[in-house]
Amino acid sequence: MNHSEKEEIIKKINIFFYDNEYTILEFAGLFCGLLIILIANNLFGASNIYYLVFCFGVLVGAFGFIIEYYIKTEKRKAVETEFGYFLYDLSKEHKRINNLSLALSNMSEFNFYGSINLEIKRLSNRVSWGESFEEALEAVNKNIQSPVISHTLTLMSVLKKSAVSFDKILVNLSKDIQIFKSETRNKVYFSNLFYLSVVFYFIFVFVLLYIDHIIGRNFLWFSSEQIMTRVFFDNFMLYIALLLGIFTAYVMYTIKKEKGITLVKYAFTLFVLTVILFQIFVPKPDAEGVILDSIEYMQKNEVNKISLEHVIALKTISAKFISDSTKTNTYFMGLDCVGDCKTYTILVSEPTFYDFTIELVNGEYMVYYFVSDDRSSFEE
Repeated sequence: MNHSEKEEIIKKINIFFYDNEYTILEFAGLFCGLLIILIANNLFGASNIYYLVFCFGVLVGAFGFIIEYYIKTEKRKAVETEFGYFLYDLSKEHKRINNLSLALSNMSEFNFYGSINLEIKRLSNRVSWGESFEEALEAVNKNIQSPVISHTLTLMSVLKKSAVSFDKILVNLSKDIQIFKSETRNKVYFSNLFYLSVVFYFIFVFVLLYIDHIIGRNFLWFSSEQIMTRVFFDNFMLYIALLLGIFTAYVMYTIKKEKGITLVKYAFTLFVLTVILFQIFVPKPDAEGVILDSIEYMQKNEVNKISLEHVIALKTISAKFISDSTKTNTYFMGLDCVGDCKTYTILVSEPTFYDFTIELVNGEYMVYYFVSDDRSSFEE
């Protein structure tokens, strides 16, 4: 094997490690983590430190990904800060010696550019191995994934078609990067405002749900009197959330500076999500819960009798559950009851609408019930 063949093999090995260093790090971390977990299962299964060793294995397994994220984040920050200066210095060095490979080699020795000094050395090596500056820069950026370098490559592909000298192109790129960074910061700022408005909206929705949960029990579910009911209060809170959703959609639309039906899309999305959240977290007026809340309302407000109309029952209603919850004896009385026919359960085999009259009699609550369709035959 001659010298040139050895150099070619060394070059290929270096390129492989350049392109896959983070993948190798991730696989090494996963391998070591799985090995530690295997040892924990085989040797420490019955030991008190099993979970400690197991968690350590999981941490080691994730270590490669954590290190990769940290390194890439730091390098992207360094690129945003230093890459424009690097291109400007490279333009001067290239103009001085008129040789890109040698200029890059000289630049790689400066170590002026923080976390991307190693990437500059790799860039120099790739160019010295015969790659073009653009190819080498694109290969380096596969690991960093910097929008600044991506923007530079896009502009370079356009500027190289012109008759401008390479050192002038580098100077123009270094100036444009400063403008690009400013625009990027603005985009990030407005993007943060966009998502912050969404976060604040859902925080407000959950605050409304919490208020509804706390205050809502102070209202009757249904009432024939002209008073605010729980259903009205729930709907009122929902309407407030929906109005805020429309306002938030407009704020999102304004921040993004979008056109067309985007405002309708944002408003519709928030509308659907808000309705779903209220359907999940707001209590439903099922008969057992309605009776329970109504008796608690009567206790708080010293009311002796109330009537509830057209209340749906989705499951069997237990007087014992209501009695235990309200600390007061509660009984049911059917429509056709004659004499003392108290019962403790209303059997419900399918969804049925009932009318109820709840009355306080001698310290006990009597719940008179009948199917809503039989209302005309009920006599108080």
